[in-house]
Amino acid sequence: MKIFSKIAICITLFICVAILIISIYPGALNSFFFPVMLVSIVCVPIFAILAILFWGLRTLGRQNLKSIRLRRQTFVPWREVTIIAGIVLVCYVLLKFYIPRRLAFMISQSAFEQVRVQLPISAKEKITLNRKLGLYEVDKYAMDSRGGAYFRVFWGGDGLSPDVISYGFVHQPNREESPFGAANYQVFYLCGDWYWFRVSDDF
Repeated sequence: MKIFSKIAICITLFICVAILIISIYPGALNSFFFPVMLVSIVCVPIFAILAILFWGLRTLGRQNLKSIRLRRQTFVPWREVTIIAGIVLVCYVLLKFYIPRRLAFMISQSAFEQVRVQLPISAKEKITLNRKLGLYEVDKYAMDSRGGAYFRVFWGGDGLSPDVISYGFVHQPNREESPFGAANYQVFYLCGDWYWFRVSDDF
């Protein structure tokens, strides 16, 4: 039982660390949601059936009443359960307040600032950048009508329509519109005058 508990802790820790690393890129976790949901629809029932079969075979394999009573006694490893719950809670809090993303952007901020100063362009005009700025690969740069500088670092569909959803970082954003679209436009504070944004090109 202890071995399985330790394996469960390691798996939980691995998954949470992977999620935190992926969350550094705005939109990256969202791109995994739809495929994971589709896989879960198929895999969860299969695992449930296998678990039921395993439990049934295990029950049938018991030879006497004494072993049945002993094996039916449930042991809950509360220490391990508490550790797993703590790991999940810490991961949730870090994701909720964008802590990994904030730290990663703070490391990369000076590179974004240099490009912002060097590449002022006309309102809503997008240019292909394809440059690595700190920890991020930026493919597009644009400014809105009020001078907000947008750096797109990730884009993709929502899995249900041909609309493109863009994610990235923006300096002093226009909260009403963006050069990458207008539908479901949202900005989220990071630090100073910097935010990260999400927007769909479904005008």
